Amino acid sequence: MASSFPRVPWCFLLLALAGCEPALPEGAEVGGSDIASGTSEAEIRIANSLTTRELVLNAIAANHAANEALATHSLESLFDPDAMVAGPESALIANQLRDPYAQRFMEYLVGCALKANESLAWLNPLHPTNSQLSHWQGGAGLCPQWRTSAPSEDSACLKRVTACLLARNNALGYRVGLSMRGEIHEPLLSIAEPFALDAWAAPLDHIQGSAASVNSSAPCSGTAVGAGRDCGWTMHSVGWCPAGQTVSVGAGGPTGGPSACGVGAPLGASADARMVMRVCSGISGCDSTSAELMEASEGCLPGSSSPWPTAITNPSVSITCPAQGGYFTVMTAPWNSTASGRVTVAVTGTAQLPLSERGVYRIREGAFYGSMFGPGALRDDIDVQVVNVTRDRYAIKRPEQRQVKPIFNNLYSCYDPGWVHGLAYATYRVCALPGTHEDCAATVTGPCWGAADEKQCAAQDGSLFLGDGDFVACLNPAGDVWTEPVTVFLNGSCDLVDEQHSDLCARWSEPQPPRKEYTGRVTVPVPAPVPVPGPGTDPKVPTPKVPEKR
Repeated sequence: MASSFPRVPWCFLLLALAGCEPALPEGAEVGGSDIASGTSEAEIRIANSLTTRELVLNAIAANHAANEALATHSLESLFDPDAMVAGPESALIANQLRDPYAQRFMEYLVGCALKANESLAWLNPLHPTNSQLSHWQGGAGLCPQWRTSAPSEDSACLKRVTACLLARNNALGYRVGLSMRGEIHEPLLSIAEPFALDAWAAPLDHIQGSAASVNSSAPCSGTAVGAGRDCGWTMHSVGWCPAGQTVSVGAGGPTGGPSACGVGAPLGASADARMVMRVCSGISGCDSTSAELMEASEGCLPGSSSPWPTAITNPSVSITCPAQGGYFTVMTAPWNSTASGRVTVAVTGTAQLPLSERGVYRIREGAFYGSMFGPGALRDDIDVQVVNVTRDRYAIKRPEQRQVKPIFNNLYSCYDPGWVHGLAYATYRVCALPGTHEDCAATVTGPCWGAADEKQCAAQDGSLFLGDGDFVACLNPAGDVWTEPVTVFLNGSCDLVDEQHSDLCARWSEPQPPRKEYTGRVTVPVPAPVPVPGPGTDPKVPTPKVPEKR
C-alpha cells in the first residue's frame, strides 16, 4: 500500500506524516522535564520518523489510565472539542497532551487509523488559549470506525494500528519512505481497502533518510519561470536503469537531450503550456542546489521566453544511470508557474518509468505485530505522568533508568531471512538506543520465515493478494498467533541504519531489477526465499551479533 499519504510516504502508506511538534531535548527525557467493505488486502506506502522513545515513553500510550481510555472510547469523544464527552477520561487526555511525545504519538496513530480524507480536531495545551485548535491528518484507514465508535474488546483494528505504529518507528527518527503490506479480515465492518498497490509510485517530497523537505514541491508564492526555480514542481514518477548506462528522458524534447537539438526525434510530449523537467538520483525529488540533481531542462533554447510547447522549448535530458541503486526521479512543472500544462514522459533504452510501488520497494524487511492498547498492554511498573509543578508549569515523569525489558508486553517483530545479521538488524530497528537492548519497542521473535522449527509466521504470502510477500499469522514467544501483522518493504537495505552500523545492512543477495509489469493489481509469483545458513553451519557465515554500544 503505497501513498505519499501522499501515499505521503499513512502529511505509503506514501504518507509522509512527519510530526510538527518538537520532541523534548534528549537531555530532558529521563526522570522529568518542564514544558510551558469487506475483506481486503491493505498495502500501504508511508514515511516513518516516529522515534522509539516517542512511541514507547509518551504520556498517553505509556500511562495506564490514558491508554485504557484510548482503547475504550471513540477518538472524537476524547479529543474533538465539538464532540468531546466531558469527564475524567477526556480531562486526563487533555492533561497528558502537554507531553510533546504524546502529541507526536497521536499524530501517527491518527495517520494509521483514519482515512486520508479525514482529520481529527484536538486542542493543543501548549498553545495560547485562543489558538489551541489543531488537526491530525488521517491516511491509512486501518481503523476508521475508531473516530466515532469505541473499539471492541481485543479489537483486530487496534492490532492493525499497533502494527502500523511499530513499523513506522525508528530509533534515529529518520524520515524514510517504505511500503507496508498486510491483510484485513473483517467483512462485517465493511472496511474498504485502505490503499491499492500503487501502479505508479510518485517520488518522495522529502529527502529519503533525513528530516529535510523538497522545497520545490511547495507552490510558488508568486510568478516564477524556468527550470531553476525551487517551487511549483510536480513529483512525476520514479524510474530505474542499469548503473552506468546512458539513457534519455524527455517530455517532448529530442532523444539524446540538448546535444541532439535539431537532430534527435521527439521523446515524450508536452501540451497546453511550455513545460520544464528535472531529473534527480534516488527516489526523492530534489531542489536546484541538491547534490541529487542530475539534469534539468527547459528545452533547446533555455533563454527563450516563449510560453508555448514546441520542438525547441520542450524538455529532454541525457543522464548516466546512478551507480547506487539505479533509481532516478522525474519532476515536471509549467515553465511559467501560473500556467497549467500536461506531459507524457518517455525514456530510452533499458530505463523503466514509471515504476510501481512494488518496483520501488523491493527489499522485504520483516513483520511487526502485537497490541499496545487496553488492560495488560503496558508493564505494571511503567506509568508516564504529566505533573503540575506550579500554576503554569508541568513536568513529564518518565522512567529514570533505561529499560532492558520491553515497556509493552505484547509488541513483537520478526525479520526477513534475507538479512545476514537478522537478529542484530531487527534489534537495532526496534530499540531506542541503536547497538543496545535498552528502551526497546518490541521483542524480536526470530526469522519470519525459514525452517519449520525456526519460522515465526505461517506463510510468507497472504492469500488475499498473492504475490505481495506479506507474512501472515505470526507467533510470539509463548506460541500465540497474531493475525494482524504488517510486513515492511524498503527501497534500500540501509535506509534505516546509520553509517556507524552499516554492517547490519548485509543481505544474502540483491533483489532482481524492477520488472515492467505494473499497470494495475496483478498477481506476481513470489521468488523462492534465499536459503539462510545458520551460524556454525557454514564457515562463510558470520555469527549474528548486536553491535557494540556507542
